Amino acid sequence: MACVAVNSLVRTIELEFLQPLPRPIVRRKQLIPTNEKLIQNLHQKLGDLIELFDENRMDGIQAIKHLETKLRDVAFRVEDEIEFQIVHLYEEENEDLGIADLFGEKPQGYSFKLGCILEEAIRDIDAIHKELSKVKMECVAAALQGIGRKTTSDGGVDVMMMAGDSSQPLHGSINMVGKNNEFHTVKAMLIQHSSRQREIVSIQGMGGIGKTTLARQVYEDSSIAFHFDKRAWVVASQYHNKLQMLTDLLKSMGVVVDSSTQEDQLAEQLYQNLLHQRYFVVIDDVWSVDAWDSIKACFSDNANGSRVLLTTRFAKVATSIGSNNDFSHQAQLLDQTESWNLFREKANKSLGFEFDMIGRQIVEKCKGLPLAIVVAAGLFSKLHTLDEWKNVVEALNSSATTTTIDEECSRILSSSYNHLPHSLKACFLYLSIFPEDREIHVKEIVKLWVAEGLVKASKDMSFEAVARRHIQELKDRNLILVSRPSKWGKRIKTFKMHDLLHSFCVREATKDNLLFVVYESGSNFPKKDFRWLESSNTFS
Repeated sequence: MACVAVNSLVRTIELEFLQPLPRPIVRRKQLIPTNEKLIQNLHQKLGDLIELFDENRMDGIQAIKHLETKLRDVAFRVEDEIEFQIVHLYEEENEDLGIADLFGEKPQGYSFKLGCILEEAIRDIDAIHKELSKVKMECVAAALQGIGRKTTSDGGVDVMMMAGDSSQPLHGSINMVGKNNEFHTVKAMLIQHSSRQREIVSIQGMGGIGKTTLARQVYEDSSIAFHFDKRAWVVASQYHNKLQMLTDLLKSMGVVVDSSTQEDQLAEQLYQNLLHQRYFVVIDDVWSVDAWDSIKACFSDNANGSRVLLTTRFAKVATSIGSNNDFSHQAQLLDQTESWNLFREKANKSLGFEFDMIGRQIVEKCKGLPLAIVVAAGLFSKLHTLDEWKNVVEALNSSATTTTIDEECSRILSSSYNHLPHSLKACFLYLSIFPEDREIHVKEIVKLWVAEGLVKASKDMSFEAVARRHIQELKDRNLILVSRPSKWGKRIKTFKMHDLLHSFCVREATKDNLLFVVYESGSNFPKKDFRWLESSNTFS
């Protein structure tokens, strides 16, 4: 919550005042000499406070959330005041050509204004620090009072402790745990059914149930590749774009596409590439019939057993587009055994009976939804003590006992997000600027993170090395999916986010007044205060 604002302010302070050679106007107006101690003091206090928040990450503690909001607002206010003052210096200098320094305000006046900004900021930071320390002590006292009163079923003490490009299928995401029967069912619709017509096969199910994983496993199966002459893959997503879909379909077949090619020319090119061929096309994440209608003319019925496979959350879409019930599959939730196997595989650790008992409670909370299980496993893979595991379970158990699968999934995503270190949380939130299903290039995001001040180099690691470590950490926590590894497979070249995680990311960034989303209609108007902009119809 506050991490982005604080990182941005710290970066602004460093760029404007702590560089070996600050910008000329800052030197001419003598902003630094009389404020040097205040600048260094504020810089240090901001770093110390964000570290203190990092040490006290707790689910559901409203007082902590309130203080983070206060810190965010202070950081944004101070950064704005500093930047406005520097802009004002340029404006005044351009207007008066230096006359202000002769007849009007002296350099000492500018220095005094900056000093007032810094002093007020330090007072506000100190007040938040004091409140946070008080909340921490109250939580510790409450936990200690529970010792001896609240025990687990095995007699142990249960104490709340302080927790310290879209044209291609993805690589290395969720494995096919518990989906083997579904795999054979869908595969049979594609290559074993007697129909010679072009049939539309649908996989329907809620977000996070594993529709894309199932489609990808079928797409990459060797017998499928042998059966069809040509295969193509595209992601439609919530805000489908016909031009982008045509481009991605052609690229997935290895066709070189000129960026200047018009929509109609691309459609004709796709049609000709598939004509008289037995083809298999996957259209992933279809939200509306319109997405299919925009490109369906490209898929001729060659009466040779061609198939189009679509995945969708919506039964109405599957029914409207799909051929008939013989070519429709309802994705299934995992049973308890399958869920536990997936959790153990992704958590990649076995720490003993007590840990397994807690892990099974978490798996039960996931209600068989693969995405929830994978994200939960990613979180627990980073927690190393029994108390940390108990703390998360206690937080997840704190709400009403009866919840829907969507609500449980949302709470698990929130818990995983809340347990991210602040530096990683800021980088994760920044991914909200990319449209849904966008393939994100590591080289691009590294530059953007550094420019935003979200990544800090150290004595031992460069900016790029730290940023790549953050990306690996997000992968380890199952918060991103690798799209393309590097040539030798040792590094990540591009990655994506699951659409549920992307929606969560956008929601959090918007709630924190960081992000404003511009929709294709352009009818919505931005609020006054936001830091980042996402265009829902942006594509690359």
